[in-house]
Amino acid sequence: MEKVDIAIVGAGIAGTALATALAGTGQSVALIDKRENPLDTARGDHIQPAMLDVLDSWGVLDALILAGAERRYGTSWFGSNGEKILTVPVLGEKLKHPWFLFLNHEKIGSTLLKRALESGAQYCSGVRSWRVQHDKDAWKLDYTLPDGSTRVLRATLLVGADGSGSLVRKRLAIEEIIHRYRYPIAVLYGRTRTPADRRTLDVHLTKDRMVSVIPRTGGRSKIGFPIDTSELTRLRALSSDDLCEQLRRWSPGIELSEAQFGAIYPPVSLQSRPFVGEGAAVLIGDASHAMHPARSMGMNTCFRVADQLSKLLSPLGVGFKQAEAERAIAEHEATFSAELAPRLAENHEAGMQMDTLHGDEFKSLVAKLKVAAMNPEIRNSMARSAAGIAIK
Repeated sequence: MEKVDIAIVGAGIAGTALATALAGTGQSVALIDKRENPLDTARGDHIQPAMLDVLDSWGVLDALILAGAERRYGTSWFGSNGEKILTVPVLGEKLKHPWFLFLNHEKIGSTLLKRALESGAQYCSGVRSWRVQHDKDAWKLDYTLPDGSTRVLRATLLVGADGSGSLVRKRLAIEEIIHRYRYPIAVLYGRTRTPADRRTLDVHLTKDRMVSVIPRTGGRSKIGFPIDTSELTRLRALSSDDLCEQLRRWSPGIELSEAQFGAIYPPVSLQSRPFVGEGAAVLIGDASHAMHPARSMGMNTCFRVADQLSKLLSPLGVGFKQAEAERAIAEHEATFSAELAPRLAENHEAGMQMDTLHGDEFKSLVAKLKVAAMNPEIRNSMARSAAGIAIK
């Protein structure tokens, strides 16, 4: 039976981010994941400027750029006639990297995983089944690999990073608060007709729904919008030209040369309670705080959690005791909850704004954006929030 300091269940962005943040501590880390295929490319792929400083401190920023990451310079809002209402730029204040970075989700995950493995983390994928129980001063994990062989692992700290449907959360009976939004989000992939040199994320407030045109590498775009399930069959059947025409009918400002259907997601807002029980355990990522994708905050919050948690765990040294981990987790839950609460509230508000097919041209939101366009103080506050500097 092998013994490690930290076992992380789930090797998506949250799990690999924590393993990467712990690089150089000497603490032994094991990642286990049921997935064998790359991460879903439709998931979050834009990194806030404030988080670029964190990734730089982990030693992975240059690797992300080498993997093909590109820069985004803010967010633009458009009305139902295609007219630009407001562009919120990236402020240089307190930022070493005054731009967003975007890269396909699976490439971000693979870059983090590579860094974690280089630092000595173990990784088992394709786990078919697993069990966990607390045994004296450690967690005992039994899991089965694709070839049918079984392994047993003892870990002082158990980290659940296995998504919004977290089995760790269920098996440890951790309570959660959840809100299911009414409309799922459809994702298309396309190419803008004339990509700008300094690209922005473009939000189109059409007559009835909010449509986001999100930059992708290589001049491509990801298009996200709410949809009624009754529209799905027709949407899937549309040709590239018909999809482009549909988007133009919603807003003449959406100019694509090609488009194809990608995926559909039922968004949720979820916040888990801290673990109460015997042993040191914590949830991170979507297992802890799943968010609506309207503001691309989920992945960036994963980076925040991983950075703070690693800073609390690192001083414990190699071979730390369960009681030490419990104290570190308690401090993490207390301090991060205060920071997380306004981010969850802001994200939920944005999710509710997007969760409609009857927006009536979003007159109230348009009015607020027009005020912001004329008021540098409001615009700067929006820019700070988008960049991840502060939410007040």
